[in-house]
Amino acid sequence: MHEPRPADPRAGRIMTLAAIDLFAGFGGLTLGSEQAGVPVVWAGNHWRTAVDTHARNHPATVHACQDLRQVDWSTLPPFRIQLSAPACQGHSSASQPKRRAFHDAMRGTAFAVIDCADVTEPDAIIVENVPSFLSWRLYPWWKEGLERLGYQVDPRIVHASRVGVAQRRKRLFVIATRPGVKVRPLRHDAVEPAFGQHLHRRTSDALWRPVAAATPSVRARIERGRARHGARFLTQHVTGHPGVGLHEPIRTITTASQHWNLVDGDRYRALTSRELARGMGFPDTYTWDPALSVADVTKGLGNAVCPPVGREVVSAVAEAIA
Repeated sequence: MHEPRPADPRAGRIMTLAAIDLFAGFGGLTLGSEQAGVPVVWAGNHWRTAVDTHARNHPATVHACQDLRQVDWSTLPPFRIQLSAPACQGHSSASQPKRRAFHDAMRGTAFAVIDCADVTEPDAIIVENVPSFLSWRLYPWWKEGLERLGYQVDPRIVHASRVGVAQRRKRLFVIATRPGVKVRPLRHDAVEPAFGQHLHRRTSDALWRPVAAATPSVRARIERGRARHGARFLTQHVTGHPGVGLHEPIRTITTASQHWNLVDGDRYRALTSRELARGMGFPDTYTWDPALSVADVTKGLGNAVCPPVGREVVSAVAEAIA
């Protein structure tokens, strides 16, 4: 698995910073921030399962489980960096083109970023979302809101596989800082990690299913992948999926349960929750309640920020404002 980079010589200065994490979910952005030397002192989310998982792994953080559009921001502990990953469902191409009231409501959660900044006036704001967030018809208004609060807004696209994650996951990071603050370019590795390194060496026979017993569409998809990649490869439950070689990064890990499968000769199985977590960049020491359903764990992981990406972005911002 990818090893963390050596500590920055300015780590002592960065440690004087603190952050909060809005829409913290399972805690990927919080973990990345802490790996960058910036402790997260407060985290909020509306989903109890996510809050409990976050608290399990970040017990020193103050947690709030509520609609973040109703938080009294004046009660937060002191911090200098606001982290946020508001709902992406209403912006993702997977939720379009048909508009739904649920997605309309989810898009509006992004305004909590501005509400919080208006009250707390942090030195820097980091917002993660899908790239199509930039195409949201209210994005110019949202961006102007940050600018009216005195921030310069710098949107950047980050490819997780170029920051040490064995997953091709493209995400937007909007970095807002005070005028004159210059945030360095983000790390961009030339070599992408292989997902194959994150597979379990041994798994129970009960997890495997014979290819011969699969539906015709699954068999056709496996045959297509076998022709391209050989006996062992990844396949996704998507029509016409060509498969992914184990020497490559996995493609985007979504919230859909058992969506990714490993094919091994004449048998196949769904990737385990731990394998998906590794593909997101979470270490094996990061845990969740064993009683959680596979669907809930997959939802939490699929909605998370890849910790190594969070570490890189927070490191760059912390260096600039320290």
